[in-house]
Amino acid sequence: MNIEKDIDSINAVLQKKVSDSIKARAHFALASYWLLKDTARAWAHISSGYVLSKKYPYLRACYYSVLGAWYYSDEPEKSEAAYLKADQLLSGYPNREAYKNRSEALYRYAVLQQRKDDDEAFIGIVLNQSVPLAVKSGDSAILGSQYLGVGVGFMNIEQYKKAEDYINRAIAVLRNIHADPSRLIAAYNRAGENYFYLEEFDQIKRVSDTLKVLLSPYPESELYAGYYLLTGLYLHHKKAYKEAIENFDKGIKAAGGANKVYVIQEMLFAKIKSLIACHQYRDALKLLNSFLRDEEVMGFAGSRLEIFQGLYQSYLGLGQEKQAFQWLLKYADLNDSLYKSKTIENQSKLDVQFQTAEKEKQIDRLKAEKKEASLTAKTQRLNNWVLGIATVLLFFVAAFFIFYYRNTKKLAVQKEINYRQQLKEVQQQQELKITQAMLEGEERERQRVARDLHDGLGGMLAGVKINLSRQSEMEDQHLNDVIHQLDQSVSELRRIARNMMPESLLKIGLEAALRDLCESLSGNSTQIEFQAYNLDGNLPAATQATIYRIVQEILSNAVRHAAARKVILQCSQNGPVFYITAEDDGRGFDVAALKEAKGIGFINIRNRVDYLKGNMDIHSVPNEGTTINIELHVA
Repeated sequence: MNIEKDIDSINAVLQKKVSDSIKARAHFALASYWLLKDTARAWAHISSGYVLSKKYPYLRACYYSVLGAWYYSDEPEKSEAAYLKADQLLSGYPNREAYKNRSEALYRYAVLQQRKDDDEAFIGIVLNQSVPLAVKSGDSAILGSQYLGVGVGFMNIEQYKKAEDYINRAIAVLRNIHADPSRLIAAYNRAGENYFYLEEFDQIKRVSDTLKVLLSPYPESELYAGYYLLTGLYLHHKKAYKEAIENFDKGIKAAGGANKVYVIQEMLFAKIKSLIACHQYRDALKLLNSFLRDEEVMGFAGSRLEIFQGLYQSYLGLGQEKQAFQWLLKYADLNDSLYKSKTIENQSKLDVQFQTAEKEKQIDRLKAEKKEASLTAKTQRLNNWVLGIATVLLFFVAAFFIFYYRNTKKLAVQKEINYRQQLKEVQQQQELKITQAMLEGEERERQRVARDLHDGLGGMLAGVKINLSRQSEMEDQHLNDVIHQLDQSVSELRRIARNMMPESLLKIGLEAALRDLCESLSGNSTQIEFQAYNLDGNLPAATQATIYRIVQEILSNAVRHAAARKVILQCSQNGPVFYITAEDDGRGFDVAALKEAKGIGFINIRNRVDYLKGNMDIHSVPNEGTTINIELHVA
């Protein structure tokens, strides 16, 4: 109950000339003591112990257990990791001290699961891992405390008879050893609380009297809080509500230690019930509203349920039916959700209870029967087991085949979907290849015709013009007309050749070719404004030609068909994406009718846009002009 003398002794060890291992142990012990009193001191001792333990693997493993305690309150995830690390490292040491440290580390890890509202996980870890290690360690005090923890876990899931069993085990173990009396007192406190839930109030009185005797040598002990709680619960049952409230207040003042907050919370919940019972509704509301603001308390479903019920009762007692009804609805909703979540578990428990009862009846019946009847019953039972096993096996086989059939069917459907998708992709690739071949062939043919026109027929016409020019100026006027016609023919020939394959595109790149195209199509009736941003001059020749043809077709439509007076052409590039925007003030058209149009102009544009895996968006209204936005992928 008082460890100040022990702490002084441990501090004295640090002043002596002893080994680093002894000093490391002393620092770890002092860290555990100061954790709840002075965190700065605690961390200083943890750090010192860590440095001194570097040559001792066993003590380094113990360090992680202390580190888990350091993170325990504020950083539970780090605490869990540290406790599991300690268990892992200590598992290589088959001695009692290691078993004890592992048992305590795993128990604290289990408590962290309990703090997540998972008492079943807590019970499983303690019974399957912590308790066996505690037995191996031979430390009855730890074993008793862990039995008590399991009892509390069963209380939390409302299995009070099982809780009674483990709490009584804890009391039996702790009563037979000369351990810290606080452990035995804590066990009696929990026993009394469990009897309250079992409604065995005579047992509460017996436990309360025992506690009074055990606590008498320690009048200032924080463990008096448990005694006052039990006394208050007993008085509440006897309808002595004011006396019960007085005991709860005494318990709140007496509370202390690592679990002080939780003890006070438990005391306040009990006090609220007594306040409501004696019609002190406003005082009850103050406490309930403080709980509503406490995130930790509201994190537990059971606490929320109790708070909602108390708010309903308090507002109803004050005559505020509307607010009372609202809290009643919240209580009902939460209660329903908790009920649904426990339905499967309760069904399982009922099934187990039913099977147990049936077996007990069968045993009683077998005992009452003669030997021959007993043998017949055993034979029948064996047959039933065989039939049951066969039925279960048949069920699993049928389930397996159903599962296998469904999976096979799903796989077949998925394969069919994949096959169709692959076929579609192949068709698309083939169409792209065909389109690419057609476009490339078209461009090659354009180049050939342009070259032939320019170099062949164009040269011939130019020669004829020169020869005719050398004729005497005095010859017939008809000769001048022929020369003029030849000039026009040469100009038209060069225009056609340039349209089929502009020299500027071949020589100085896309941007210059587009600018030249805009200038060539501009005239008195139509002005074309060209804007270029960040165009890459190193695009493949085929890509540049495709872009040029798209722009050429758009401008041709705007000038020849839309009779536009003003055309704005913007070309820009952002990495692998090339953007074309063309706006005109021409006569416009019905976009919906474009899908059924048979003209080759827009068809060529669409084909080239598809070839470059692009998108085209057209906005046009009759007599209000046209806007075309094109996005091409040129990577």
